[in-house]
Amino acid sequence: MCGITGYLNLNGHSIDPEEKILTQMCKTIVHRGPDDEGGLIMGPAAIGMTRLSIIDLKTGHQPIGTEDGSAWIVFNGEIYNFQELQDRLISRGHLLKTRTDTETIVHLYEEYGVECLQFLEGMFAFAIWDNERQRLFVARDRLGEKPLHWGVFDGQFIFGSEIKTILAHPKVTRQLDPVALQKYLALEYVPSPHSIFAGIHKLAPAHFMLVERGQVKARRYWEASNQTVHVSEKEACERLIELLGTSTRLRLISDVPLGIFLSGGIDSSAIAALAARGAMSPIKTFSIGFADKSFDESDYAKAVAAHIGCEHQMAVFDSTTAVETMEELWQVLDEPLADASIIPTYFLSKMARQEVTVALSGEGGDELFGGYPTYQAHRLAALWKLIPYPLRHSVLEPVLKNLPVSHNNLSFDYKVKRFIASVDEPPFRRHLRWMGSIPVPEHTKLISPDVIAFAGEDELYPDLPLSSPISKESRNVIAKIMQLDLVTYLADDLLVKSDRASMAASLEVRLPFLAYPLVEFAATLPSSFKVKQFTTKYLLKKAMAPYLPSQTINRPKKGFGIPVAKWLGCEFAPIVAELLSEAFVKRQQIFVWPYIEGLLREHREGRVDRRKELWTLLMFQWWWRKFFAA
Repeated sequence: MCGITGYLNLNGHSIDPEEKILTQMCKTIVHRGPDDEGGLIMGPAAIGMTRLSIIDLKTGHQPIGTEDGSAWIVFNGEIYNFQELQDRLISRGHLLKTRTDTETIVHLYEEYGVECLQFLEGMFAFAIWDNERQRLFVARDRLGEKPLHWGVFDGQFIFGSEIKTILAHPKVTRQLDPVALQKYLALEYVPSPHSIFAGIHKLAPAHFMLVERGQVKARRYWEASNQTVHVSEKEACERLIELLGTSTRLRLISDVPLGIFLSGGIDSSAIAALAARGAMSPIKTFSIGFADKSFDESDYAKAVAAHIGCEHQMAVFDSTTAVETMEELWQVLDEPLADASIIPTYFLSKMARQEVTVALSGEGGDELFGGYPTYQAHRLAALWKLIPYPLRHSVLEPVLKNLPVSHNNLSFDYKVKRFIASVDEPPFRRHLRWMGSIPVPEHTKLISPDVIAFAGEDELYPDLPLSSPISKESRNVIAKIMQLDLVTYLADDLLVKSDRASMAASLEVRLPFLAYPLVEFAATLPSSFKVKQFTTKYLLKKAMAPYLPSQTINRPKKGFGIPVAKWLGCEFAPIVAELLSEAFVKRQQIFVWPYIEGLLREHREGRVDRRKELWTLLMFQWWWRKFFAA
């Protein structure tokens, strides 16, 4: 696991070998790889890395080249099938100097060119400088577990694992992207290919780029089929256990201590149970608890750990810890991210890092097997619309909108009010509003006219990579919504959160649910196997029932969050008072103060729960102060 970075002169002119820019860029991402650092300047290209040693601790120094030195690689990630790939390469006459997965990739490239991507099972972002062809080849894994950013500034193609390493290059300018700002405000994250900085882009998952002869070209190399295959529930359960078990076993390969994040939900519990089946000694598991019981899942985690015989550790996360953790985390983050669960994720990563260097986690299970309450809500929306509109609009909705505000996790009033606020919208728009923060129609009131980029929601996602149009039939609606979450929310929120929080603690996190054979299998299942009536994750729960306590299988989804609504008015109040103050907002000249003032007043008086809007704005303000207010 590493951080990678580099740059290329698009005019082909050689870089001075004494130039120190690459070294400066590597220093910004040392948290991603504190064990080693390496770089190479060859002709017009400079590539560098910082390494967190996981496999082949002694001989895995990067960059690594082919036998003749014609191609060199820097690599971030893990290739889980690298041993079988090494056997293939050796049989074809390649000489390998190490037993690293990194060297395997550059030899695969030597043998197959860009088609080497088809052989890789794992998480990765890498860059290969092909000196013979004078070509830079950069690529990202199928689901987007590992990040890769890039930009072209003053004739140089510049790339890196994190934005900060690109900003360290002297030719890069810092400027807010207004389109990215609005997408962030609506969605709580900045979706690829955008970043919050103008001119800096994210390479989308399952894409590669070729930079040669002054041209930069990107291409998709993989997409899961959505052709439904008809199998019995019994066959599907058996196949699910086989694929998830294989994926988990592969991700247990490590030359350093390893553990599992165990929340007590079905996803992490399934991974822990399957990992424990073949373990020679008790698996280490880690979780955190909350004093606020509406957010606490620690009892469920303890029950699973006891059931499967894990060595379990738990720490309590409170508001004081949250403030300290957030301040520390924001020294590392380069973009605003309004997913508040990144804070306990970082805390959990630091806790686990004291014992292990690698941890398995359950991201992806919700998107693949239908775990979010919003999927139930889409089913409920169809029933809700059967009620005559006058009765809904004039009688029921006013009563529901006036329910007393509760700041508990996923409280009844909170869910009901978000449901009715967007239930009449088309399915995609409805879903994005339920999952997101500040709807685009509100942006004209919030954002200064000099800054706003677009006023309608059609611009929010103009190029969704969905394989067929959505239909009105509810099962197809849910299937398409799950596909939407896989390519947007998972890739640009959850995986960003997981990568940044864990790497800030120099911890590698592996995600068994995102093995591409498992993803391809899940994509072929009928949606009724995932959301059956109003039961979420139907197939996964049925498949895992023999391995887990019944309370784990039958419990409602809680989600991994923090009591933002309560803490905004207490422990976070000083930060809110500074960054959302009239003076700060007016000096900044991005937002309209009266709109923010209204949000603050409504939340403070308990009339409307504005946790999402205020947290989204607060995280942006924190980012803006860090990069522009100094």
